[in-house]
Amino acid sequence: MSGCSIDTIVCDVDVAKVAVLGVPDRPGIAAHLFSALKEAQVPVEMVIQSVMRGDVNDIAFLIKDSRIGEAIDVCRKMPGEIGAQGVTFDTEICRVALYGKGFSDRPELLSDAFSALAERGINLEMIVETPESLCCILAKSRSEEALDILKKRFDS
Repeated sequence: MSGCSIDTIVCDVDVAKVAVLGVPDRPGIAAHLFSALKEAQVPVEMVIQSVMRGDVNDIAFLIKDSRIGEAIDVCRKMPGEIGAQGVTFDTEICRVALYGKGFSDRPELLSDAFSALAERGINLEMIVETPESLCCILAKSRSEEALDILKKRFDS
């Protein structure tokens, strides 16, 4: 892949996914949610707000698995505080990530990575791509297999 270099491929199984569902599409809703998590000292990463359906969105993010209790305490208050429709949590996930340079200029990287995982029946639950990384959230039970597939495909 010309102009694209992959420096490392890693897997993190110490993560949990939290999704606040049916969040009203109004200014300040995300600020309320993440301020509450900040007050509870829950570090958050990989935040994704989905495409709006009607007048609501879903906001999903990752936390360290060890902080799931605090996140549950905070997020279960969100339906009453901000009018969200519900909250889900999943500790049986992992993050497999490729780090490097020039990812956004090489659409074949996404196609190759997703195709390699799909060929082995590995489903992706969340995806985030930046110019320097591609992060895929998938079932923890498939973590080692996914890491091996991507290393074989992209390590040179």
